[in-house]
Amino acid sequence: MAIPLLDNEFMQYWSKLTVVEKESLLIVARNYVQAKTAEIEVIDVRRELIRRERENYLHKSNASFSWEEVKALALDKSKRNVL
Repeated sequence: MAIPLLDNEFMQYWSKLTVVEKESLLIVARNYVQAKTAEIEVIDVRRELIRRERENYLHKSNASFSWEEVKALALDKSKRNVL
C-alpha cells in the first residue's frame, strides 16, 4: 500500500475518533516511538561498552612475558593472578 493511500485511510479512521480516543492513540504512538528510540540508544551503549572492554582487553593482552615468567606462571598457581 502506497504511503498517500495509507495516510488517507488513517485519516478516515482518525476523523471518526473522539478526542479521548485520539489522545489515547497518541499516547500509544508516542510510547512506541520513544521505546524504539530508547532501544536504539541501549544498543549503542552496549556496542560502546563492548568496544571499550575489547580495547582494554587487547591493550592488557599486549603485555608479554619472558619464557622464565611463563614457566613460573605455569608451575605456581598463585602467580597466575598477574593475568
